Amino acid sequence: MVRPCLWLASIMLLVSPFFVASGQEMPIALTLEDALDIALKDSYEAKTLALQLLEAEKNVSAARGRFKTNAAIDLQAPNFTEQVQAINVPNEPTSYNTTGSIQWRGGLNIEQPLPTNGSLSLESSLRQRRDSVFLETLESPKDTKRFFTSVRFTLEQPLFVPNTLKLGLERANLELELAERSYTRTELDIIFDVTDRFYAMYRATRELEIARDELEQQQQSFDLARQKYAAGLIPEVEALQMEVDLAQSQNGVLGAEGTLSRESDRFKLSVGLPLTQVVAVETDFALSAFEVDPRMALEHGLNYRSEVRETQINRRLAEIIVKQTDALRKVRVDLRGFYELSGVSDAELGVGAGAESLFRSSLRDIERRPKNRGVFVNVTVPLWDSGVNRSQVEAAEAVVQQSELNMVQNRRLVERDIRNAITRFEEARGRIDVLRQSEDVAVRSYEITLARFDNGDITSQELALDRDRLTEARTAYLNAYIQYQLAVADLKRQTLYDFENGQSLVQPD
Repeated sequence: MVRPCLWLASIMLLVSPFFVASGQEMPIALTLEDALDIALKDSYEAKTLALQLLEAEKNVSAARGRFKTNAAIDLQAPNFTEQVQAINVPNEPTSYNTTGSIQWRGGLNIEQPLPTNGSLSLESSLRQRRDSVFLETLESPKDTKRFFTSVRFTLEQPLFVPNTLKLGLERANLELELAERSYTRTELDIIFDVTDRFYAMYRATRELEIARDELEQQQQSFDLARQKYAAGLIPEVEALQMEVDLAQSQNGVLGAEGTLSRESDRFKLSVGLPLTQVVAVETDFALSAFEVDPRMALEHGLNYRSEVRETQINRRLAEIIVKQTDALRKVRVDLRGFYELSGVSDAELGVGAGAESLFRSSLRDIERRPKNRGVFVNVTVPLWDSGVNRSQVEAAEAVVQQSELNMVQNRRLVERDIRNAITRFEEARGRIDVLRQSEDVAVRSYEITLARFDNGDITSQELALDRDRLTEARTAYLNAYIQYQLAVADLKRQTLYDFENGQSLVQPD
């Protein structure tokens, strides 16, 4: 006998989602474009990429700043000491004097780096110092108070060595370009991954709809079989088989609901939405026909794919290391010159003089005192290092050669990826046309079979087989549609060109 409780359970399973949804927050319906917009702003990967790009931009700003003037002020306000010192005089007892000093000092240092990797600096200093000495033998203190003024110009220039300022700026610019290209490549990876997760959730949504449609069809067939069995038109075994099929359809709906829940969490995690947010995805099966020019796709991808340019940048960075390493065993000349104006206040002014009078006295001393000046040339000639530097240079040159191999290999890998993407696109486009026609045929076939079962021309098993074919056809077309969309997304990622809209995804350099 057919059990009425199973029929009632199937009805409750169909309507239960509406009761569950009524107590929940209304879901956000997202298209693929909506999901990509959110992911490129709020996902973990997008935020990490933005910070890495910001780091590279600030490093370039710092490297450029090293060519500009910098200034610093040095203050001592004050520097005070007072302590006992032992004075040893030959053939005399040790005496202990107390010395003390208090100093106020202000200094200004302005440095201008030169494009030649040298520097020109201006140092000025104002210093007031008071010293006191308590002589144990005389039991009386002696105090002095002096003021010091100086202005110093210094030139430093290394010769026959790499220009570290220019190399540092070049390195920073190259690393910024690496970060920008990594940003573009990873951004496209994010777009593809979000597209993959979007359509995985969409597949789970459609599979749930298909499972529910199958359950509804199975319920109709079960009701019809129950009526036929009650009228004595079919044997009990067919009615029991319908009951088994109904239970399997109910189980399929439960499994599809669980799959949708898991895919929803994965989708929200990839986009950057809270896992508590209720989300639904929206799309349609409308497909625009477009052609792909394999030659143009290959040429565009090889010209703009970041992997190709990154290997060129890495090679240049390796060449910079070779140049800097090789310079360590070259003759190095350091040129340094200075010119200084300095003055000291008159010692006769005494400790009672004010700071202004002491300062003026030091300025007058500048006019009469000989100027401080000097030129230094330091030559360093490496003689023998047991082959250490030569080995380091050869190791750096090996890195350059490896970078050249990487350039060739990466170009070949990019070409392979583009060819595979084109093949995948062509295959997916061919499959979707065939399976779309197959689904239409399966729908018409099931409608005919259901009418024949209603008329008693076929058994329930034949009806079940046709229903299974319809479900398989729908699922196959769904998978083909999703694979086509992923193939289009992968083609964009590999070629950096949108063939559907006929535009490049990158700006020319």
